[in-house]
Order: sequence, then C-alpha cells, then structure tokens
Amino acid sequence: MTTKPTEPRAERRSGPRCQPAADQQVAERLANPAAFLSRTDLRSLGLERRAVDAVFRACPVVCLPGYSRPLVRVADYVALIENSTYEDDRVRPREGGIEK
Repeated sequence: MTTKPTEPRAERRSGPRCQPAADQQVAERLANPAAFLSRTDLRSLGLERRAVDAVFRACPVVCLPGYSRPLVRVADYVALIENSTYEDDRVRPREGGIEK
C-alpha cells in the first residue's frame, strides 16, 4: 500500500531549485562579461519564466553545435538590465510620448 503525499503537488515543487553552490557559480560568472548564462542560470537569479523568455528575446542568443541549450553572454544580459533600469525620472520608457 502506497501513501499519497499530504501536501499539494504545487507546494512540493516550490522548494529551492538550485543548490547554494550553483548560485555561487552563477554569481561568479556574472563578474566575467565573456561568460555565458543559460535559462536555468537566469531562473536561479530570481527571474520567472516570462522574464527569462524576455531576456532571450532581447539578447543575442548563442547556439553551440551539438549543444541543445541556448545561451546568452553575461555582457549582453548586464547591458539589458542596465538599459531596462529606470531611475527617479520615470518608471517605464515612453513610447510615442512627448519628452518634457
């Protein structure tokens, strides 16, 4: 006789996805502009799936022959974050708006 877990499936999956050592490796990689990041790395940085998709749409994607996972360069990711970060002057970029 098998027993069912008492917690719902969604709650069982909500635990940490990466080990702390893996998070440390991603943090170290962020210091090297020539390094690469995978979708899993971006998830470990706290980005949800839609944000990861947006990063891969906005950055040049590196696809290595014989390797199925797409990658982005750290330099491209950091530049995207810097260009997408707005200070006190506005919350989002204006599209078609009049600059004051």
